[in-house]
Amino acid sequence: MAGQVRRCAHILCSKPLPADARSDKRFCDRACKAAHRRWLRHQREALAIGLAYLWGENPEQVVRCPVCGRRFALGHPHRKDKIYDRDSCRQAALRARHRAERVREAVTPDRAPEPVSTPLTSTNSPSS
Repeated sequence: MAGQVRRCAHILCSKPLPADARSDKRFCDRACKAAHRRWLRHQREALAIGLAYLWGENPEQVVRCPVCGRRFALGHPHRKDKIYDRDSCRQAALRARHRAERVREAVTPDRAPEPVSTPLTSTNSPSS
């Protein structure tokens, strides 16, 4: 391959790779590799959603994750009753529920305050 310039494999980058790069190097840096992986995952999901539509599956088969907002098709490789698209979204929702519960407990007292039977005056006020 004398004279040819090898380029980054990420579809939006295509920067030239260094001349002394290894023969199996495909990306110019880790950011391009991660972006390419995200792009491929998006393409796979879009294909799955398109196939679900073409196969005549119900529109309810394509749902949106309540945490990240990504759409995914129920069924293979997801369960039919799946709510979150990834385990990280499920964990984030669990943590958000726990945070909301802690805030609710901090705002709501465990028991109602006892009413004061006699008004506080200088003679019957608790001394420090």
